[in-house]
Amino acid sequence: MKYLCLAVPKKRAEQIRQKLIKMNLLVRNVKIERDNEYVYFPVKEEVDFEGCFVVERDMEEIERESFREVLKKRGIEIDALSIDFIGDIAIIRAVEEEKAIAVAEAIMKTNKRVRAVFLDKGVREDYRVRAVHHLLGEKKTETIHVEYGVRIKIDVAKAYFSPRLAAERMRVAKKIREGSIVIDMFAGVAPFSLVIAKYAAPKKIYAIDKNPHAVKYARENVRINGVESIIEVIEGDAKEIVPKLPEANHIIMNLPHRGFEFLPLAMEKGEVLHYYEIMERGKIEERVKEIKGIGKKLGYGIEIKNVRVVGSYSPAKQRIGMEIYVKKM
Repeated sequence: MKYLCLAVPKKRAEQIRQKLIKMNLLVRNVKIERDNEYVYFPVKEEVDFEGCFVVERDMEEIERESFREVLKKRGIEIDALSIDFIGDIAIIRAVEEEKAIAVAEAIMKTNKRVRAVFLDKGVREDYRVRAVHHLLGEKKTETIHVEYGVRIKIDVAKAYFSPRLAAERMRVAKKIREGSIVIDMFAGVAPFSLVIAKYAAPKKIYAIDKNPHAVKYARENVRINGVESIIEVIEGDAKEIVPKLPEANHIIMNLPHRGFEFLPLAMEKGEVLHYYEIMERGKIEERVKEIKGIGKKLGYGIEIKNVRVVGSYSPAKQRIGMEIYVKKM
């Protein structure tokens, strides 16, 4: 099967391999190949290293037993299952509780990096925190997740983090203009802010959250990644904090259940709003009209671009994303 590969001169192979692992870009179920000059590392997406180049190659896949195959051998059928791998912690949801332990055992058997498995019992809306129930492995909820080389420290029982938005965070980072002022209205442990600080060239990022545990980890993540001069973490309610901040070129609005109510505030402060919402399927056009209506009432011209489905949330709902361009009249 063809895979995207990074061709690396043999002398630099181990150095680049370690970097790819840290950036979470190495495809692990495919055999690394070599010829007289290069080592070919299968990668998840194009990556740029000096003296290396990206090619497509037929690569040999490594046969590994999946957790579903383990369950099948035990006669256990799973209709719906969602797993988030955050650092060395796995969080499962959408599975019958009586089957949860068996699923946890299968995950730990087939994924040696996982040291603890929890069951997600829903998100509490006050601070957007998962209610997690320990199933198997170490009874620890703190871990370090690596995303594109960014180290994100998180306690999954005290602050919310979704690894599924990794590509979305990088996509937004690539849209940030050099010298921009960025406001991350609902920053959590600051994954959007961290990726933007690392891969764009903003002047300043204000990362806001009212969860004191998220703020604690956000500040530690800023220090760990060495971006103290770029990111300022602020504890408090966005409704109170944002009016006190400078005008922003970009505002990140990742509060998918309640972000809509913050749109007037964001429109008054920002030029480009990176907006996310969980909504019923088939309601996107209706929401776009409502957003334009809010802008019109405020006297702003609104242009909406790149409306897309970011992911599925439930059989009836989906997560959507869009860029809202605000033109002050």
